[in-house]
Amino acid sequence: MPKALILTGFGINCEEEFAAAYRLAGAQATIVHLNQVLHGQVSIHDFDILNFPGGFSFGDDLGSGVVLANKLRYRQTSADGRTLLDDIRQFVADGKFVLGICNGFQVLVKLGLLPNLGGDVTPEVTLTHNASGRYEDRWVTLRVNPASRTPFLKGIDKLEVPVRHGEGRLVVPDAATRAAIEASGLNCLSYVDANGDGTSEYPFNPNGADLNCAGLTDPTGQVFGLMPHPEAFLAAYNHPDWARRRRVNPAASEEGEGLRIFRNIVEHIAQRRLPHPPAPPFLDAEHPVGRGSQTDSGSATPTSIVDDVFTTTSAKWQVLKEYGRDMRKQPTPAEEVLWEALRGQKLAVKFRRQHSIDSYIVDFVTIPNKLIVEVDGEVDGEVHAEISQAEYDAGRTHTLRELGYEVLRFGNDEVLNDLDKVLTTIEEHLTQTNQTKRLRANS
Repeated sequence: MPKALILTGFGINCEEEFAAAYRLAGAQATIVHLNQVLHGQVSIHDFDILNFPGGFSFGDDLGSGVVLANKLRYRQTSADGRTLLDDIRQFVADGKFVLGICNGFQVLVKLGLLPNLGGDVTPEVTLTHNASGRYEDRWVTLRVNPASRTPFLKGIDKLEVPVRHGEGRLVVPDAATRAAIEASGLNCLSYVDANGDGTSEYPFNPNGADLNCAGLTDPTGQVFGLMPHPEAFLAAYNHPDWARRRRVNPAASEEGEGLRIFRNIVEHIAQRRLPHPPAPPFLDAEHPVGRGSQTDSGSATPTSIVDDVFTTTSAKWQVLKEYGRDMRKQPTPAEEVLWEALRGQKLAVKFRRQHSIDSYIVDFVTIPNKLIVEVDGEVDGEVHAEISQAEYDAGRTHTLRELGYEVLRFGNDEVLNDLDKVLTTIEEHLTQTNQTKRLRANS
């Protein structure tokens, strides 16, 4: 079960709604006072999602989220000078997720975790007083940016949720930052009018935000923040117009639209944890793996892999195909980015994704070139540092190489932050493979 850590204390007051949202979505929710984390009694690394709820941290005396953000940036949590911000950066590098709502969104922006275009957690935008000059407490309609890669918003087009804030106006300081945010699709949520168009008009845009922006993600899609409150719309009956809506559509779901965000991230984490099939016994040269004509027993007659895309037996295929289908539907942000760069023969070869080879599903493979490309949470990070997982990966790589494949591994950070280098490495291996083929043909 995915585990969500929800911080409270110092004026935060939406922690119970947060916990209810995660429990309804199928996660384990734990509420702790921030001091328990700062004093080392609770580690964020024991959780999958770190959450900053709404409220009025430190009374907003110096501006919303400012004091709490400074506490996280400068308060040392260990003798070596490490801060909680350092831990959060490692948390994200390990492939985990951070969510901030309202005051929590303000904290993430003041920390520089959003939008974090430069990757160095330097504040690049800010949130300030509403253009209306007043506290806004109303329902708004949001549209999801189709260019956004964050799993929090996967499959969502529009949603209606309430806002409750006095300082929710996003200010982007210059045209270059604005262009960079838009080019990367980091402005993931926009306020829209009655026609569904992005708008700066009050009250559809309740605070006058630049880019009509109600929420941001970082380039990885793992850090997400928004001003409106999805945790305040978990049941259809939370909506002020629920009675009329029920009369118009008695069969409508009793779930509130805000719950979809929490279901999305919980399902995404659970999907990534689908167990790999067990490692197969090592095969020898007399039993190559391929799928040509099948016998009744499910064994495979060897075929040319160049001509035949099936690289497992029918029996194994029956086990693996559902895993492969699910993994194609729920790619990680890094997998999605790399697939866009590989698909359509962009590197002059045809890649397949989530393809079954023997007893494994590989992320990407070009079969004629016998090259497999894998994307991991972190090559040397938490997931692949565990002994059992490391042993499994070693056996997996050994078997794939025994079958004649070369295996390249890249971490999430490499793909998301240095895609050109990743593609260059892949191209170099493809060039080397082609040169080897030519030498063998001429020999």
